[in-house]
Amino acid sequence: MTKNSNTTSSNSKNNQSSQVLRTYKDSVFRLLFNDKEKLIELYNAIYDTDYTMDTPLDFETIEDVIFMTLKNDIAFTLNDKFIVIMEHQSSVNNNMPLRDLFYISTILQRMIDSSELYKEALYKIPRPQFIVFYNGKTHMPAYSEFKLSDAFKGDENDEISLQLVVKVYNINSEVNGEILKKSRTLYEYSRFVSIMREYYDKGPLTNEVMREILNKCIAENILADFLKKYGSEVIGMLFKELTEEEVIKISEEGGYEKGKLEGLTEGKLEGLTVGEQKAKKEAALTMLRKGYDVKEISEIIGLTEDEVEQLK
Repeated sequence: MTKNSNTTSSNSKNNQSSQVLRTYKDSVFRLLFNDKEKLIELYNAIYDTDYTMDTPLDFETIEDVIFMTLKNDIAFTLNDKFIVIMEHQSSVNNNMPLRDLFYISTILQRMIDSSELYKEALYKIPRPQFIVFYNGKTHMPAYSEFKLSDAFKGDENDEISLQLVVKVYNINSEVNGEILKKSRTLYEYSRFVSIMREYYDKGPLTNEVMREILNKCIAENILADFLKKYGSEVIGMLFKELTEEEVIKISEEGGYEKGKLEGLTEGKLEGLTVGEQKAKKEAALTMLRKGYDVKEISEIIGLTEDEVEQLK
């Protein structure tokens, strides 16, 4: 199979660490698991396999700016037999199969020389696998499956000619302790998010709070090396992720259409109704209480800096 320069390589992680931290679509989950050893550990935990570090693994995550609307955390091929798309979600999204259909199509187009498709011989591709790790507050079972066919119009008894199944694992420790026992890194990530939520609910993110979080996690041996390397910067990233999660929740309660929610967090909504404008101000107030500065709130929510200032 051909490799495209637009996909990441397993050797690029260390060279782009600081850049990764500042890229909007990157997440703490991706930064943590953008690592061959951790991915093999995680894959073995899910599928009860015994792959080792000698197993070939190539990252296929799309990096192009033009595809930034396709949110995905990590995509990789394993042993040239499987192509795996992994994603972390803190909110329930029923469109995951459709998103992954777009994503896998793009990856395959980049991996394959199209001229091969016109030859008589069958062209073999890695078997796609789609995995989501969920740790939001909304109740979800320990394991569930989201199917592309659930989105099809027509009678449910009609023939299904196309299917895509996303495996969703709830990694909240109180729900799915079994899978967390198999992957120490996934357990530590789940615990890290839990600790962050505890502090997030208490108040603003200050330097003192960040030091307290770092000390607590390192004392519990929770992502100790990871946090020593990235420190308060990765804590700030996760605080922002949790804030955007809350923005979406507030917006849904305020009557936003689901299709507009991502636009809200990117500050791109136009022609807002009175109810929508109220929801944006409520979200901005939440961020003010969490200690975000006016400029950052303006960029995320979409209000002007003067409008945010007036909310103080």
